[in-house]
Amino acid sequence: MFRRVTFSIAGSALCGASWMLPVHWLGPVLSLAFVGLVLSQRACGRQADGWQARVARYLVAVAYYAAGSVGLLRGVAVFFGSHAPIWEGALLWLGSSALLAAGWAFADRPWKAILVLLFDALMPPLAFFDWLSPLASAGVLFPGFGWVGLILTLIWAMSVWYLLWPLEKLDQAWTAAGLFGAVIIANVWPMLYPVQPPSGWRGIDLHVGPDVPNILANQARHEAILQETLAHSQDARVLLLPETLETDWAGNAWAIQRSVPRGQTWLVGLSVPRKPGLMTDSLVAFRHEGKPRVFFNSTFPVPVSMWHPWLRGTGYVRANHVGYRAAWWTPVRTIQGVRAWASICYDQLLPFVWIEALLQHPQVILLTNNEWWAQGTGIPTVQRNTAWAWGRLLGVPEIEGENF
Repeated sequence: MFRRVTFSIAGSALCGASWMLPVHWLGPVLSLAFVGLVLSQRACGRQADGWQARVARYLVAVAYYAAGSVGLLRGVAVFFGSHAPIWEGALLWLGSSALLAAGWAFADRPWKAILVLLFDALMPPLAFFDWLSPLASAGVLFPGFGWVGLILTLIWAMSVWYLLWPLEKLDQAWTAAGLFGAVIIANVWPMLYPVQPPSGWRGIDLHVGPDVPNILANQARHEAILQETLAHSQDARVLLLPETLETDWAGNAWAIQRSVPRGQTWLVGLSVPRKPGLMTDSLVAFRHEGKPRVFFNSTFPVPVSMWHPWLRGTGYVRANHVGYRAAWWTPVRTIQGVRAWASICYDQLLPFVWIEALLQHPQVILLTNNEWWAQGTGIPTVQRNTAWAWGRLLGVPEIEGENF
């Protein structure tokens, strides 16, 4: 048993780390193998499922989540600055991994594994940080099937796990081959007819980093944002800019609106003040004429660093513990005749947010990020791979704007 557990832990860690590779489908597919490795930790012979098997399953699950989210160690240090103690990053990394792995200790049957997947995805507080979820594999297995694809994935995965575990059941390989054949057939249509974004819709990638305390430097950064966006605005109808580029002060909003060419809509990521110490991470729609409108608010901003209702802020600067409000629900908005839905940065990692999109059937998905703090951590790749998988499940084009 020791050899099997050791092999499974190593294999599970590789499955988790695969999310950080620039191959969109690899992490979601291997997440299903991770579940299989958990299920393979079972009592031998007629022995009832005991604490050794539960501990083994827990360790296998911890290895998966810890390997896939190791970027939190460096990411926390960059986001909070050099003053952040190393234990903060370690606590968020290991703490989240330990919590997400807890349910898997009891998943000794495929149907229990399905319950763990759904519980982690939908029940707070685990739903608030359920990254690396195997549910994202639905986009690889049944692209464009939406809700039906998610249900089919759960049925398909449970059938495969029942066939392959215990391992003595490999004589049923023909049935397993039939199940894999169904997946191949489901993937034919997206390969023949790939989705395309609406004409004139595009995302803008910027390289302006974060705002800084220096007023002159921030003014230069503001001008760079406008100039880079205008350089990409020719023949555009809708431009998507990265999240939290600036605070939605009257001066910033006025300058942006004056820069928007007539007939275009700019969706700009801004921190919108709501009351002292509280903002929303929003996408604001600007046109040359009319009043700017907040179209989208982040469903769930990054916990601890942005969403922290246990702390009360006193102003609108980071030093005063400014918090961000969770919208909890992101509705579809019609923009120039197209039903659009936005997933803002951290939202892209969470299954419950994507399930909201499945319920609303948008025609295009807007992905907006601020990645300057996460370079070199693997976090942006995990986020991108997750968003790709869920967007593929919906079968609609994705438009992305990032700030590096």
